[in-house]
Amino acid sequence: MKTISIILPTYNEAGNIVKLINAIVVEVKKLNLKPEIIVVDDNSPDNTHKVVKNLDNSAVKLLVRKNKRGLATAILHGLKKSTGDYIVLMDTDFNHQPKDIKRLLKPLLNQKADLVIGSRYIKGGGMHITEAGAFQFLASKYGSLLVSQVLLNLPVKESLSGFLVFNKKILKNLNLTQIFSGYGEYCIRLLFYLHQKNFKLAEISVVYGKRLYGQSKSRLVKMFINYLLTAIKLRFNNA
Repeated sequence: MKTISIILPTYNEAGNIVKLINAIVVEVKKLNLKPEIIVVDDNSPDNTHKVVKNLDNSAVKLLVRKNKRGLATAILHGLKKSTGDYIVLMDTDFNHQPKDIKRLLKPLLNQKADLVIGSRYIKGGGMHITEAGAFQFLASKYGSLLVSQVLLNLPVKESLSGFLVFNKKILKNLNLTQIFSGYGEYCIRLLFYLHQKNFKLAEISVVYGKRLYGQSKSRLVKMFINYLLTAIKLRFNNA
């Protein structure tokens, strides 16, 4: 039986993580795949790691980083420890919904794609507007289109999602340390370098859910500037 590794980077997600893991387990059971749920916690002050440690689930692997912090490097740490044939990257606040994993995985199982991104910006996609605000949604949408299609000419409309499912083997011969740095810029870099190597990228519509607990760590203006600069550097071969 093949294994699917779900990598969950956490920081102050004690109120979400158990519900999320339980929901992921329910969905993976439908896939005839062995689950490996890797929680990478940056020593959260709310003791997220202690909540996870108390779980009685052999599929859960807890990694605690005490001297390092950051979304992209946490994901990289999880990737290095993963053993799965398939990899799922997703947020831990229920923006990315476990029920969508099966849909995102299907093009990989059918060998129609090497990586699938959960997209808010194709037909059927969207997000919880009352929480995010219409301005944030529109800024994110057109910022993503600017990055993916205007600057980098990628075959997808969503380049900032971070909800990704892919075959682990496609990471071979990529500079993962270079790709997985900063905050969410890793998604842009990963898509760009995979497209350069002629891997098949696809997107499936998803609707972002509402955060159940805690506060978002995202800062819209800072993120937009960082993502735009990343895309410009990639365009001119400096990233």
